Amino acid sequence: MPSQLFEGPEKKVELAVVDGHPSLRALGESFWRRVVEAAGADVLSVLRNEHIDAYLLSESSLFVYDGFVTMITCGRTTLVDAVEVLLDEIGEEAVSVFVYERKNEHFPHEQPTSFFDDARRLRSLIDGRAVRFGAEHEHAVSMFYATREHVPEADDRTLEVLMHGIDPARAAQFEGDGAQSGLAARLGLDRALAGHVVDEHFFEPTGYSLNALREMAYTTLHVTPQQVGSYVSFETNVGEFDGALSHLVTEVVEVFSPESFDVVAFEPTDAPVRVEVRGYALRKVVCEPLAGYHVTFLHFFRAPPTVERAFELTLD
Repeated sequence: MPSQLFEGPEKKVELAVVDGHPSLRALGESFWRRVVEAAGADVLSVLRNEHIDAYLLSESSLFVYDGFVTMITCGRTTLVDAVEVLLDEIGEEAVSVFVYERKNEHFPHEQPTSFFDDARRLRSLIDGRAVRFGAEHEHAVSMFYATREHVPEADDRTLEVLMHGIDPARAAQFEGDGAQSGLAARLGLDRALAGHVVDEHFFEPTGYSLNALREMAYTTLHVTPQQVGSYVSFETNVGEFDGALSHLVTEVVEVFSPESFDVVAFEPTDAPVRVEVRGYALRKVVCEPLAGYHVTFLHFFRAPPTVERAFELTLD
């Protein structure tokens, strides 16, 4: 891939183990570094608390709990290779939840594999099926998931906000001299990062990643500010955002002012997911039960200005 191009849209895997399985954190840092290396990434730093080990990667993030793991990678990484290392270690019979997700890429011809390549390989490792949220060749998220019974906890939810075409002035703060330590505190993500301990990294010559922990919850942010293919992903599993979802999404979107964005919500119930962001129009809604969750995909684009005729005034 030419050096000025970087694939921001990510691949992601979420895996939970059955009750009674030994702790995934107990596998140790050396094992998780091997998993990361299998995907073609490196560990930059590690942030820990009582519940979570958060690895900040050269290409996104890895979060390890005792009972489940979330790994997100971007660029030309091969996340499916990391999945195979993990399944070889714990055994597919230990898996209670498995979801592999892949966002549509800006430069798919530069990727070493396609989603369909990955899904076929995953199906040889664990029984499952594939679905696509959104339209082919447009904004979409494809998922492969294990077809196993699972009942999520009442607060088990995940929110993703995936932004394309960020405002150039907003992007400049993540490039060159504009990149400064402590940026997380100045981004304006007060609701999203309240009470979190933050680990952030600026890439040379451009780019930014953040992991943040608060008790059992993680929040992560990844910025690809290049003019061609600019992209930002925000993700959190903070359980109490229901009832304030539009406020949270609005806060994140206003920081970057993208041309368009997608919302992906994993919820434990089938209650409708509603999001409104001023200045954006909702173009697509897809809802589907998946791996015990109710998944909603929403695609928004910047609403064009309304063109109207002037009102004629009576002067008599």
